[in-house]
This record gives sequence, C-alpha cells and structure tokens, in this order.
Amino acid sequence: MKTPPFLLMRRHIFKFLRSLSARLHLLQTRMGAWWGGTSLTVGRGVRFYQRTRVSGEGSVRIGRRVTLGYPIGGGFHGSCCELQARSPDAEIALGDFVAVNNGFLVISVKRVEIGDGCLIGKGVQILDFDAHGVAPEERRTSIGRIAPVVLGKNVWVGNGAILLKGTHIGDNSIVAAGAVVPGGDFPADVIIGGNPARIIGDVRRERKETTHNANTFAQEGAVKKTEKKR
Repeated sequence: MKTPPFLLMRRHIFKFLRSLSARLHLLQTRMGAWWGGTSLTVGRGVRFYQRTRVSGEGSVRIGRRVTLGYPIGGGFHGSCCELQARSPDAEIALGDFVAVNNGFLVISVKRVEIGDGCLIGKGVQILDFDAHGVAPEERRTSIGRIAPVVLGKNVWVGNGAILLKGTHIGDNSIVAAGAVVPGGDFPADVIIGGNPARIIGDVRRERKETTHNANTFAQEGAVKKTEKKR
C-alpha cells in the first residue's frame, strides 16, 4: 500500500524538526560547558536529541555518532541528560556509536568510561564515588571512596540501572533493568542483574536458546500449515 503524500510530508517535517532541535541542544550544551568551565570535546555526527547538561571542572569527551536522548523512549520531555565531571581531575568519556536513552546521569570525580557501541537505557545512573563518607562523622566532610567505572565495548545497560564506584564490565555484557551494581569486575558476555548485582546468565547461551526456540517455532508453524493443506 502506497503511503499518502501528506504522511510522507509530515515525516519529513518531523525529521527536520528533530534535526534542528538536536543542533540547538548541541549549541546549548557547548555554551553551558564553556560558561561552567568544563572541557568538552564532541566528535562528528553527535546528536543531542534531549536537553543535555555538561558541567563541572573536569573534562567530558564524546565520540563519533553518539546520540543522547530518544524522542519516543519515555520521559523525553520531563527529564534531561547530565554529564557532570565534578572535580578538576574528573574525566567522562563516551566512545563512538554510543546510544543513550532519556534521563541519563553521570557524576564523576575520577573517571567514567563508556566503550564503543554501548546502549544505555532510560534513567541510568553512574557514579564513581560514594558522595558521602561511610562513617557518621564523615558524611558532611568527605566524598567517601573513589574508584573508576569502566564499561567495555557493546555493553547494554537496561532501564533504571545504577552503576557505582569500581564497576568494570566486560565487552558485550548486559546489565539488567533496575540492577544496582555496587562495584566489582564482571567478565565479557555475561548478564548481570539484581541488588546487589551478580552474574545471572550468559549472553552466548541466551543467544543459542533464543535461536533454538525461534527455529522450533518456525518448524511447528510449517507443520501446522502442512496439516491444514491436507
């Protein structure tokens, strides 16, 4: 069925408006970073679909073809993305081809690194420090312990996950929605979930089971069609 001309025109108009909005958000982000004294580096083809705040005394580096915000991802109008390199030594680095959903929050006083091709869900939070001392007498005088957070390549972080100081996640791994990762080293190709988070599955095994189930479903469908013809 051929798409009506007015629908095609509407799609082109929406696409143009989204592109214009992304450019305006990029300009606002650059101006905000400059005004706040944050060192900001943005690669080619980056799109700020959602309003994004870059602040702090450190540096923020965003790689090529990164997208921040998703117009149909939920909470698009009621939230913003925020990258806060709080201390002079803080560094936030997003690799190439990273896709970030709405309401993303990163606060760093040391280093937060997100590898190439990562997918970040809605409302994800990443912090590389405690924010307050653990001891009662230190809670207003100390930021607590500090340790970098590093995500490998092609990591998928589900909606609402929280990644805390000292978290290291290997390539291709998945952090389940709502998981709270209090730190630790996780290998490649695993599924991480729970509070506190632990390894709950294997990406390769899940892929094999999904493929097997899909093939079985297709075979059953073919058998039913054959029976109907008879």
